[in-house]
Amino acid sequence: MSSTELTGSHTPDLDRITRVPLPVYVLAFTILAFTTSEFMVSGLMNDLARDLPASIPSVGYLIAIYALSMVLVAPPASIYLTRFRPKSALIAISIVFIIGELIAAAAPSYAVIVIGRILTGAAAGTAYGVTLSIAAQTVPEKIRGRAIGIVMGGNTIGTVIGLPVASFVGNAFGWRLAFAFVAVLAAIALVSSVALVPAVDAGPRPKILAQLSESRNGSLWLAYATSGLLIGAVFSIFSYFSPILTERAGFDQSWVPIILAAYGVACVIGITVVSRLSDSLPLTVASVGAVVVFLSGLLFIFGDGNSVVVLVGVAALGFAGVSLNPAFAVRVMKVGGTSFMVNTVHTSIICFGVFLGASLGGVIIDVTGSVHSVYYLSLAFASAGIFALMPKLGAVRAEITTNRDAD
Repeated sequence: MSSTELTGSHTPDLDRITRVPLPVYVLAFTILAFTTSEFMVSGLMNDLARDLPASIPSVGYLIAIYALSMVLVAPPASIYLTRFRPKSALIAISIVFIIGELIAAAAPSYAVIVIGRILTGAAAGTAYGVTLSIAAQTVPEKIRGRAIGIVMGGNTIGTVIGLPVASFVGNAFGWRLAFAFVAVLAAIALVSSVALVPAVDAGPRPKILAQLSESRNGSLWLAYATSGLLIGAVFSIFSYFSPILTERAGFDQSWVPIILAAYGVACVIGITVVSRLSDSLPLTVASVGAVVVFLSGLLFIFGDGNSVVVLVGVAALGFAGVSLNPAFAVRVMKVGGTSFMVNTVHTSIICFGVFLGASLGGVIIDVTGSVHSVYYLSLAFASAGIFALMPKLGAVRAEITTNRDAD
């Protein structure tokens, strides 16, 4: 055998195996558009309240309506959509999302904008499962975690970049154009999906009872629970960053956007690292991340009032909070497969974790009168998440050993 055969002949094949294909980035852009829609209401509250008209709390409910639509509508919608190819499902979902955004943009009343938010929330919740399923089927298994990380990175970038841009458009040109702007983003994603996303087949389409039988998979539900609990821990604190930073850490309000931007940078770094490690060490990454989230809660408790310690806690939550999603997703796929029903239920549970963390945090603040109390809620969620991982400690050790031997 020649030296050329040994050293050079397989390089193109290796490049094809390790390079993430363009369609994965198209899927990430789709998620970016959908994520921008989810939270942009928070930057448009005053204008929406004045024009609809509606109270500020009622406008705030538009975010909760979106999240609940993701939780409640996405799983049954996914059951129905399994009769179609994933690409066809993604196209249909994108069309529904665009219609919902346009309804919101043209809404003459609060009731009509609620309809738009229900449609967009339901579409977004279903889209997560479909895009992750397509990404998993588009790449070799050895880079599946990286591909999932890129798709879910659309969520992070949508929060860090898409949300401020949509808020800027709304403040400069009116909230209706902000919704129209997101509809345009989704339309670009739709056209790109039609042109570039492959028509993968996620395998045999099981009957509804077969899909529902997945609910009897104890290991899958343990993985689901870990994801939901740890995300609940993150959003117990993240949802109240503004009062935490101003009332507890002593920062001026003008510093809040800057600190949130730094949090976003930490998220991007974290998701880059996690997606690289998730292919071979998903359980290990999830376990280490759970401990970091728990320690972040302790930092907020014992560093309360100390601006430097609070900043470290913010950075830690950014690095090992929602950034753990690729590891969660790979773990779920290893246990439950790559069907978009499995992925959509996972997304719904993560969204439910967001909802619980934020809503219970609000209840606790109302009861105690102090934002400091959400730190303990975060610790409770993180502790439960770590407890859910305890039965898998042996698997973590085996995972580390296998990876070390492979090296």
